[in-house]
Amino acid sequence: MKRDTVDLLVVGSGLCGLTIAITAAQRGMTVRCVGDGRPGASLANFGQLHSGAVFAPVLPDTARECWTHRYRWHDLAAQANVSTPHGYGLFTSADTAAVYQRAWQEVGIDAAEVDPADLAMSGTYPPPAAAFRLPDFSVDLAHLHHLTTGLALTSGVLLDTTRPVTPRRDRGSTTVSVDGVEAAANMIVLATGAETPALLDGAGITHTLSTRQIPWATVTGATTRHVTYWLDDDLLALSPTRDGFCAGQPGIQGNYGTPEAETQRLRTALDHHRIGVSDDQLTLRWGAVCEPTAAHVATTTYVADLRRPPDGWSRANNLLIALPGKWVTAWHCADRVVDLL
Repeated sequence: MKRDTVDLLVVGSGLCGLTIAITAAQRGMTVRCVGDGRPGASLANFGQLHSGAVFAPVLPDTARECWTHRYRWHDLAAQANVSTPHGYGLFTSADTAAVYQRAWQEVGIDAAEVDPADLAMSGTYPPPAAAFRLPDFSVDLAHLHHLTTGLALTSGVLLDTTRPVTPRRDRGSTTVSVDGVEAAANMIVLATGAETPALLDGAGITHTLSTRQIPWATVTGATTRHVTYWLDDDLLALSPTRDGFCAGQPGIQGNYGTPEAETQRLRTALDHHRIGVSDDQLTLRWGAVCEPTAAHVATTTYVADLRRPPDGWSRANNLLIALPGKWVTAWHCADRVVDLL
């Protein structure tokens, strides 16, 4: 026997799905949120609560969105914090620092210049020409997810994170249903991150999404207390964890090499900054990113309402797609989804 129909079914119980479910429930909707229990992209991530500072000169919209909406994580993120409450942006060139300063001022990001001579921490070699204290810190994403799950339950969300589900478009109609869920729903939101294109393909829904892989590394047995970005030079980023730190670099002209090449590139950067890491301490990992392929689409939060589908998408009278861009902006993504409902 089917349970009562809910206003909203959220497929995906990562940070994006949970924030959508919480927001909808707090606005008076009946909400069910389902997931298969596998860690998604939001849990296989660096874990910085971004201020947007690293994006400001090149992705100002992303920087502005991070800066504007990050405060909504503060109560939960403070309980999951694994670093000092601020990080550092370091520069080998004062000219590059000036470019970032102007961008931070335009966005409104609270960045304070500090004397490089006062810095005594892992990752500051060679001595920077300029240094800035940034309001970025690192969280334990598994703990943050646990806390967000608790907030969903206390907000009245009907939560099932052990249920594999498959969306499908009903034969001869533009309505979508979800196999594996007994209850009916008036609206469905897919908040499934990098799994979204495959789920849409399986349901026969055309779309303009693609995925790409981004490498980074976990380092155990070595510590750094601060989120640290070299914003020129080799662009190395360090983010503390409970038992070490994460390390990463952007691609070369947006592209990444083989696992062997990326491991060597990270080792070279760590050696350059005199961060001693043995072979058994560093593990290369790959994170998946899902994003629209259309050139005109911003690299910030993306919500597709398939009742009025964007160009290149199939129509579906009860389906929305939600991609927050950065987990930091998940609450903003949730607002956009629920506003449409």
